[in-house]
Amino acid sequence: MELVKNKASGKYFVVLDDDGNDDFLVVTPEGKIKRLERRLFGPRDIVDPQKTRRIRKLTQMQVDKYLEYTNE
Repeated sequence: MELVKNKASGKYFVVLDDDGNDDFLVVTPEGKIKRLERRLFGPRDIVDPQKTRRIRKLTQMQVDKYLEYTNE
């Protein structure tokens, strides 16, 4: 699972799809899937999905959307 931290809010977003352009597809903390500009975020971090729940970087809605997206 790849995470990026929003520079303005400090919240973590899950990267779902990155085609290398100026934006990427992410899951917001509210569980919405959106295409947002890469410049709004810090560097990408690759983490184990189970560990993100324990350290509380992600909301349950984000984890659910990530699992739903990756299981399709």
